[in-house]
Amino acid sequence: MLKVFICEDETPLRETYEDYIENQLVIKELDAHLVLSTGEPKKILDYLLNHPDTTGIYFLDIELNAEMDGLSLAREIRNYDVLGKIIFLTTHDELAPITFQYKVEALDYIIKGELEKVKTSITECLDTIFAQQKVQPEKRKQFIIKNGKHERYIDHQDMLFFQTSTVPHMLYLHTLTGRIQFYGTVKDLISIGDNFVRVHKSVVANMDNVRSIDKEKLKLLFVNGQKCAFSKKKIKLVRDYLDQKKET
Repeated sequence: MLKVFICEDETPLRETYEDYIENQLVIKELDAHLVLSTGEPKKILDYLLNHPDTTGIYFLDIELNAEMDGLSLAREIRNYDVLGKIIFLTTHDELAPITFQYKVEALDYIIKGELEKVKTSITECLDTIFAQQKVQPEKRKQFIIKNGKHERYIDHQDMLFFQTSTVPHMLYLHTLTGRIQFYGTVKDLISIGDNFVRVHKSVVANMDNVRSIDKEKLKLLFVNGQKCAFSKKKIKLVRDYLDQKKET
C-alpha cells in the first residue's frame, strides 16, 4: 500500500486537498491512504526517518512558509524514499524549470489556478501512478535491503548498479532516482539475477538498464544518463550481453 503525504502551508487549501485526495482513493478503490497532511516539512522527514520502508506519493507546495521550501524538501525525501512519486504545486509556472535542477524525478508540476483544474491534475497523477502499479505486479522482481527491523523493497527494473564504499562492508545501490547506502558485500550480489553482472571489482551492474558502452573510457551508460566504470577485462562479457539483449 502506498502512503500519501501533503505539505501545504495554507490551511484551507491543504484541507481541500485532503478531502479531495481521500475521496479519490475511496471512489477509485486505490491501494493507498493519506498518512500525513501538514504545513511543516520536518514532520514528513521525521515520519520517513521512523518508517524507512515507506514508498509514498508526495504532494508538495513549493513556496512553503517554513524552514525549507518544497524543492529542498523533495531532495531530502529522496534520501529516504527513492521510488516515491513527487508532485509539485505552485502558483508560479516560471519555477517549473528550476525543479529539474534538483534532480528529484518529479512526476508532475501542478499550477495552482482554477481549483477544478488542480483537482483534475491530481486525479491524472493518481491514475498514472496506479496504472504503473498494475503492470504485472506478480512478475516484478525486487531486491530487499534490511536495516535492523526494517526492510526496503527495490524493483529490479529501477536498479542501475551496486558500488563498493571506502567503508568496509558498505555498499551503494544506484537507482533511477537516487542512491541507497547499506551493509553487504559484492559476493552477496552475484545471485540476484542473470542480468546483474560484476563488471569491475567494485561494481555489479544491472545490464538490463545499460544503454551503451564507451570502450575508450571504459564506462557503461545507463538509461537515465548515469555512468559507471567497468574493467577492460570485461569488455567482451559486456558486449556479448548487450548483443544478446538486442537479439531478444
